[in-house]
Amino acid sequence: MKSFQIIALATALLSGGAQAATNLIVNGDFAAVDYNSFASDYMKQHDAYDESTVNIGTDAHNVHGSWASFADLGGNNMLIVNGSNSVSNVVWAQTLTLGAGTYDFSGSAASTYFANPSLLQAVVTVGAYTFNVGSSVQLDSSTGTWKTLSGSFTLNGPVTGTVKLLNLTTDYNGNDFVVDNLTLTAAVPEPETYALMLAGLGAIGFVARRRRSTNA
Repeated sequence: MKSFQIIALATALLSGGAQAATNLIVNGDFAAVDYNSFASDYMKQHDAYDESTVNIGTDAHNVHGSWASFADLGGNNMLIVNGSNSVSNVVWAQTLTLGAGTYDFSGSAASTYFANPSLLQAVVTVGAYTFNVGSSVQLDSSTGTWKTLSGSFTLNGPVTGTVKLLNLTTDYNGNDFVVDNLTLTAAVPEPETYALMLAGLGAIGFVARRRRSTNA
């Protein structure tokens, strides 16, 4: 019975590692035009010609005539941003309940106007403490050039944390961009980790068999 249980557990570990990690961020690809799925210090669903505004759409040029026209990365919508003059204004945020473990964050962004391209930073706030997730990413003055934000962080216990996207550029002229494909996933162990776990399970099975043989 114990040997069977060990084999079943090993199979579960291998199959679990093969599954795609679940994105914990709701509507991170902005496929749904849902302004309630995220928080922002910017004005939502507002005239894009005004500073500090965010809109969801398929093309930035559709909401601002001076912005470049290009598609998002997934064939649907993206978050369209007219930058703020204050770095304390959060572009996008979502509060999640997270367990202990390591998490991987990723997202994509691109400039929609050539002047003063934005400098973006992902952060996580837990209580009174805020820490950076990965390095800041400088967008290109060449519009439609997608850049990737990425980083990992580890939590020691279950917490309620808020994942945020900040714009560190404060220029009124330019400082316009789009965001897409925001993801937060629990880190998947490397294959070497599974190998060590399976080796440990094999050792447990060997010891169990030896004990049964000794007691027989």
